Amino acid sequence: MRFINERNREPRELSEYRDTTPDATYEDLRCKEQIRQSLVNEQGYICAYCMGKIDVNDSTIEHYISQKRHKDSPYSDEEHRKQSLLYSNMYGVCINNAEHCDKKRGNIPINILDPHHYSCEKLITYKLDGEIIPVGKDKERVQKDIDLFGLNCKRLKDGRVAAKDEVWGRFQTDFEKEAWSKKLFLEKADYYRNKQRRRGGKYKFHAYCNFIAWYFSYYADNYKSMI
Repeated sequence: MRFINERNREPRELSEYRDTTPDATYEDLRCKEQIRQSLVNEQGYICAYCMGKIDVNDSTIEHYISQKRHKDSPYSDEEHRKQSLLYSNMYGVCINNAEHCDKKRGNIPINILDPHHYSCEKLITYKLDGEIIPVGKDKERVQKDIDLFGLNCKRLKDGRVAAKDEVWGRFQTDFEKEAWSKKLFLEKADYYRNKQRRRGGKYKFHAYCNFIAWYFSYYADNYKSMI
């Protein structure tokens, strides 16, 4: 999970529908493709929860405050209806078989991890096998969200490691060990924390970018004992 620090203005079609339609509902919304395009662009073509690769046609719209009320929700049915039409409450997420992310979560309220808040990156770290672990004072609440989203399912752990291995393999090809240094590893960590311009002029993150960045930072602190 990474902080979405660049937000687009909501699509005009969404605000027009919400402002001109009495009792507007998300189910009747006709501009979902425009919303997905905007969300995918601002997220750099990665899922807001797992950071797996997504595109407009293989993503879906997720709501931080769910469309429908869960029995444990502090909000009314009417508030859920209103929130479901707010762009500020929406993310672009991956489509899967309910093993992880929004399909795994359902309508259950989220405890603390919010990709729209900078703290989401500070509340988690990683293990070398791709597992996400909580850090800080709210470990119990963070762990509940990790489990809620299924972020440590085998598919995602394997995906993180595979992405790291692919990047690490290129790094070893490009740089002889004699050139390795803490500075170089930290430069690579910063590189993968940022979007890169790709074919077609689109700015994208590498899939599982924060895990890759974490790995280079980890190597920066430990590489002398690992070579």
